[in-house]
Amino acid sequence: MTEKELVIDDIITDSSGAELGHVVSLLGALSQCSKSLHAPSSSSQVKPERDAMATPSPAKSMGDPGITPLSPTHILKDSEENEPTRHPYVVVVAIDFGTTSSGYAYAFTKEPECIHTMRRWEGGDPGVSNQKTPTTILLTPDRKFHSFGYAARDFYHDLDPTESKQWLYLEKFKMKLHTTANLSIDTDLHAANGKKVKALDIFAYALAFFKEQALKELSDQAGADFDNADVRWVITVPAIWKMPAKQFMREAAYK
Repeated sequence: MTEKELVIDDIITDSSGAELGHVVSLLGALSQCSKSLHAPSSSSQVKPERDAMATPSPAKSMGDPGITPLSPTHILKDSEENEPTRHPYVVVVAIDFGTTSSGYAYAFTKEPECIHTMRRWEGGDPGVSNQKTPTTILLTPDRKFHSFGYAARDFYHDLDPTESKQWLYLEKFKMKLHTTANLSIDTDLHAANGKKVKALDIFAYALAFFKEQALKELSDQAGADFDNADVRWVITVPAIWKMPAKQFMREAAYK
């Protein structure tokens, strides 16, 4: 089975047809979030590119990997072209994993034109509605996940200076995947206290955070429990990234 990837600005997904239109709408909403939070970049815009991978989807071979990339869209036979599209999922969630800030948007398949963005982040400035949260993460002294975003930033900065040296705080760590020459699953990141931590663990913790946040919000809105099988997940990577960095992000999602 061939898996087709389509890179759209900061977004990578494998989809086409009606599903692609659904995803593009979500990505547009996330793009507007970015523009409202950051000044326009003076650098030239990276053109969309297409990559092809002739390997089976890892999501099929690894059981339930948690957050999974969009599965390939099968080519419809002539007799099936006029049949209505049937989705095995009920909602599409697009996670914009940014260098400075991150967030997500979602839309239900029955109302693809109605796009929702996450605005209830823990922490941050009181009374301010933020569509994104800082790309910061905090681990406990025993290297367990503690918090992400505003909550991580606020908790860490409120710690006593002596105590804070025991905690692992990281920010703006995303581009490490692009700048590391020999990227591997053993690549390390350096926390604010100078200690090393596995990059794969950090990205996996961050993606798991967004997954849990999205499922919780969906369950609250629907009044019923949502699980992974109900969601089609889309994860962002910069268009300038090479394949090792893109694959690293996938591995973090599967973890």
